Amino acid sequence: MRMQRISTVSFDMDGTLVTPSFANLIWLEVLPQLVSESWGIGIDEAKAQLFADYKSIGPNRMEWYDLSYWTKRYRLEINPRKLLLEYKEAVTLYPEVVEVLEDLRNRFDLIVTSNSHRLFLDVTSEPLDGYFKRKFSTISDFGMMKDTASYRRVCEELGIKPNEMVHVGDSLELDYVRARRAGVRAFYLDRERKKLGRRFIPDLRELRNRLLEGRF
Repeated sequence: MRMQRISTVSFDMDGTLVTPSFANLIWLEVLPQLVSESWGIGIDEAKAQLFADYKSIGPNRMEWYDLSYWTKRYRLEINPRKLLLEYKEAVTLYPEVVEVLEDLRNRFDLIVTSNSHRLFLDVTSEPLDGYFKRKFSTISDFGMMKDTASYRRVCEELGIKPNEMVHVGDSLELDYVRARRAGVRAFYLDRERKKLGRRFIPDLRELRNRLLEGRF
């Protein structure tokens, strides 16, 4: 009976469904190379400047995640969407992802709740098109970081109560602490097994098993 109260399973994207390889390639290699070529400076100098600016903005501001912001800041004459599509083959799923989604898709509504900008989210989620009822970019859709309010907005959009949703992600603060504050049943995905907790899991197979067995 307990399992029937969960209608929706929400997944973070980067670090949860897909590895960081694509994001790292864009932010740490491709963008510095474009800055180097556009500004006529060496790649090491371009990286030093760009990485210093990344640090000055920091991950708690929405600009951090917005490729268009960075291309404009550095006056790069490129189309951000076309750039991401050019490198989309670098998007890599974690090994268990398809298996887990297949096992859950007929029992729950599956959604994505991500901090990624919509441009990134559309590209990284493309290999999984067909599995998700909705894909939310909290920054693009709600104009806010992933927070208690954004989780509640997601539930409002879906017409469900927070305790009818399970969310899983690899950020202890963004995906676990803030989701729980919103009343969502959250799991922290700790693939490196560095922390211990009742709702801390090493991979998505463990989430699937708990959901199907009603252990949440």
